[in-house]
Amino acid sequence: MRETNAKDELRNRLRNRRREMGTAQRASEMAMLSGHLLDWLEEHAPRRSLTCFLSYGAEPPTGELLARLHTIGYTIYVPICEPARRLLWARWHPGIEMARSSVGPIDEPVGERFGPEVMGEVDVVLVPAQAVDANGDRLGQGGGYYDRFIASMARLPQVPTLVSLLFEHEFLDAGEIPVEPFDQRVEAVVLPSGVRNLTPGPRADKLELG
Repeated sequence: MRETNAKDELRNRLRNRRREMGTAQRASEMAMLSGHLLDWLEEHAPRRSLTCFLSYGAEPPTGELLARLHTIGYTIYVPICEPARRLLWARWHPGIEMARSSVGPIDEPVGERFGPEVMGEVDVVLVPAQAVDANGDRLGQGGGYYDRFIASMARLPQVPTLVSLLFEHEFLDAGEIPVEPFDQRVEAVVLPSGVRNLTPGPRADKLELG
């Protein structure tokens, strides 16, 4: 319970900080980190296939990034929120028909849905985050959708690289994010200042679970 309360407090502080940045600063930082991401993908996404979230509220705005990725030939999947906090995936391209999600205040593409098995065709999953620390521990929105999804990929013979897009102040020192046994890590973060490949340290909760 203490960890959950600490996570909620940190999440609320970070959400407020994002709102305080304002639209112009968020767009400016996103433009810088998008440039670093596109350079990084040239080496790390040989099949030119990835997932990207549809930004909402004060999240790093992904609209222009999505359009540019499509223009330069990437296959793009976006998350579809399902009941029981489950994620499916849909192909995205500019102009695709959109409809309101059945479980949240966001529009999602209309069309075929894919399960975790489609990740066998994907090089990189861009995982939304409020913050990530130097161990790769991620603070999400609190719904658990991505933690469940990442855990479901364990049975796949090959899994995509997990990467989060963050504003500069959201990359924290190791251990600053409270973690629970079900939390899943990411392998890299992209910031306005560049890409950080992460080297995870030991997880106390995992060790205690044996």
